[in-house]
Amino acid sequence: MSILKDPTLEELRRYTKDKYGATMLDGKIVRIPATRDYMFKGLFGINGKEENLKNLLQAILKKKINSLEIQNPETKKNSEKDKKGVLDVRAKLTDGTICFIEMQVKNEHNLGERATFYICKIYTTTIESGGEYRKIAKTIAILLTEFSYFNRKEFHQIAHLKFEECTDPNEIVEDELNEAESKIITDKLELHIIDLKKFRKIKEPKGELADWLKLIIGDEEGIFMASKKNKAIKKANEDNRILSLDKDIQEDYWYDLKATLIRNTEISAATEEGEKRGEKRGEKRGEKRGREKERIEIVKKLLNIGIEIDKIIEATGLSKEEIEKIKENNF
Repeated sequence: MSILKDPTLEELRRYTKDKYGATMLDGKIVRIPATRDYMFKGLFGINGKEENLKNLLQAILKKKINSLEIQNPETKKNSEKDKKGVLDVRAKLTDGTICFIEMQVKNEHNLGERATFYICKIYTTTIESGGEYRKIAKTIAILLTEFSYFNRKEFHQIAHLKFEECTDPNEIVEDELNEAESKIITDKLELHIIDLKKFRKIKEPKGELADWLKLIIGDEEGIFMASKKNKAIKKANEDNRILSLDKDIQEDYWYDLKATLIRNTEISAATEEGEKRGEKRGEKRGEKRGREKERIEIVKKLLNIGIEIDKIIEATGLSKEEIEKIKENNF
């Protein structure tokens, strides 16, 4: 039985989006999207959310999964010098396959290397000393990105450790094959990259994976339609909405806004310093006004989710009088 009342079409039309992805209704948060890692973990990476994760993985991998076990997302260190990693979600499937999922919002320009590091690190820890190589568990890495990294036309990109086509005829041995040529070295390593930026460009995305991605990015109309035909998405949607009302989750969202504001302020300070030195990277006045407008919008957001004024002062650097004025104009 649903805990929350489903939105009406009239309410859907009144929904708005802030520039950070949250869905708003009458100035209050309705949904924080699962593109925020803490929301993604809350929906798919903790005990009790196995069904959500199972159904999402079935849509991505396009195969039936009987059950799974959500595991500790930290990667093991074999020595003090080893780099430690913390994944967003990690699970072990019934057949022994290890799956992990990472949500990547910011492009650090190292996606290929990052994915390779994690998939190799996990793959090598699935065999013990003296174990047989053929019994190593399959490892599947899934990265959801808010940016386009590889030059591919599809939004769901799948990669394996594959053979290259031989281009030197002197290295080809004729008449040696009596069956199809091998394409991959092993099926034990599999990488999925889901490019949400490309996905958003599709006018009418179809399919089960598309329906799950609508939930993850917070596409309200898409979620509304998907929930009517898919009970698993309906349940995950309810979980997302309940978590979005949680005070701690909204605090996490506040800290996200604070980090964004600090980053923008640092960029602004560096630009202004450059202007003083006569460098050619000065911003136009219109861009500065836009930055000021963004700061006001952040204050409105913090007020709407009930953040105390003292904390807003700390986050924004504005005076109490300035914040009170924004509050007065906002309400």
